Amino acid sequence: MKLRLTRLFIFFALAAAVLFASVALSGCTRLYYMPGVSNGYYIWKDSSAKIHVAWTMERKAGEFSGYVSTDGKITDYQQINFAKDDKATLNVEKNRVDFSAPLTEQDLAKEMVLSVSDYSYLEFELKVNNGYELERTHVGEYLANPKDAVFRIGKDYFENLKKVPFYKKHPFSGLFYKLSRDMLFTLSFVFILGIILIEIIRITAIRKKILADGNKRYNYYLFLCYGILIIIDAGIYLFLTRLSFI
Repeated sequence: MKLRLTRLFIFFALAAAVLFASVALSGCTRLYYMPGVSNGYYIWKDSSAKIHVAWTMERKAGEFSGYVSTDGKITDYQQINFAKDDKATLNVEKNRVDFSAPLTEQDLAKEMVLSVSDYSYLEFELKVNNGYELERTHVGEYLANPKDAVFRIGKDYFENLKKVPFYKKHPFSGLFYKLSRDMLFTLSFVFILGIILIEIIRITAIRKKILADGNKRYNYYLFLCYGILIIIDAGIYLFLTRLSFI
C-alpha cells in the first residue's frame, strides 16, 4: 500500500513539474494553448516586443476575422499558416491590420505577428463566426478576457500583468474569494480531509514503523501528523484573512 501511494505521489509530482516547466518556459514569451484543441483567440507579446494574435478551434470549421490597430506605427506583420484565400491587409495611414482567415476542419491554428512601435495602446476587434466570444479571447494569459467587443490595452499591459500575484488572477481570485466568504466551512473541510489522510498514513507508514521500532514512538508520530495539520489549517486561515483585506 505504501509503495502504491509513493508511486502515485511521484507520478503527480512529475506531472506538476512538467506542467510548471512548460508554463515557465513558454509562458513568459508565449501564451500557452493547444492548437486544434483549445478554442478562441490568444494574444501575447514576445521577448522581442512583437504582438502575436493567434486563433484555434476544436478541429471544426469557423470564421475568424477582425482588426488590430494602434496610435503608433505597425512597421511589419507576418502571417503564419494562412491559406491562399486568407486575407490580412495593412492600412498604413490608419496603422491598422484587417484580417479574415477562417479555420477548416484540417487547420490547427493561424497566427499574425505584428511589429509595432511608438504606441500607447493597441485596439482589437476579434470576431468568431461574425460574432463575439469574449470569454474565449485571452489577452496576455488564459482567462484574462476583455469586457467589450472592441477593446484596448496599454503599452505596459503585458508587463503589468506579470506583476499581479497569482492569487489575484482568475480563476484563483474567484476561488479564494469564495473560500474566504465561508471560512468555517473551508477550515472544517481541510481539517476533516487532513484527518482522513492521517488515518491512511497511520494504518500504512506509521503502522509499519511501529512494527519495526515498537510502540514507544507511536504517539510521537501521531502528534507530529496532527501538529502539521493544525499548522496547515492555521496557515490557510491567515492567508484567506489577509486576502480579504487586499
